[in-house]
Amino acid sequence: MIFDFSSEKTYAVLLMAGKGNRIDPANPKQYIKVAGKELFLYAATAMEESPLVDYVIYVVPQGETEKTESIIKDAGLKKAHAVIVGGDAREVSAKYAVEYLQAKRINPHSIVMIHDADRPNITLDLIERNVEAAKKSQAAITAVKCVDSLVSLNAEKKLQSYVNRENIVCVQTPQTFTYAVIYGAFLRTANLTEYTDEGSLVLKTTLRQPEIVEGSSENFKVTTPADLALFEQARNKHEPQ
Repeated sequence: MIFDFSSEKTYAVLLMAGKGNRIDPANPKQYIKVAGKELFLYAATAMEESPLVDYVIYVVPQGETEKTESIIKDAGLKKAHAVIVGGDAREVSAKYAVEYLQAKRINPHSIVMIHDADRPNITLDLIERNVEAAKKSQAAITAVKCVDSLVSLNAEKKLQSYVNRENIVCVQTPQTFTYAVIYGAFLRTANLTEYTDEGSLVLKTTLRQPEIVEGSSENFKVTTPADLALFEQARNKHEPQ
């Protein structure tokens, strides 16, 4: 089946090239099995089930393309996709995905939704709201209100003052843009290490204010062993005994 890149489509980019050394240095966390399937498959399944997502790009570590393709096939995921090798930094991996789409000469009005594959609790509703916001505003980020107290530290790393959290949000993924906006943002920077996410990249390089899509505390990132245990506990409650 030949995929039509020239029409307006929605592309989901799953970033999973990180090593995740804090959990298991010998096995990237994306491939750790939780309740019988690899961690990245939870986000991938949401992309598979979303009627709004037309194509999925898996950005994986060097040497993991064949294994990833095999896992995708065994899981029964049939949506059109590509598996490409990512970089050492998150934003480099995102750029590689955008460059892959550029080589395909995709429609500039297409939507590109970038998501951390180690945020396994993404929902169909969150995908829908991101895509709708990006179609309306050309740029959208997912975020939640900060509920913890915040403090700033001085040069000696001692408490300096409390920060008013009223206008503070915690940024999550997905982060979603028209292709023209995200491609233009990558073109305008030579140093990707300045940016922690695509929203900050777009804001600084294009001065475009991304629309904020309300996220959820359940849409957390699996970074530490404690995060993994929390997700395992939640998944095992949903699995039949």
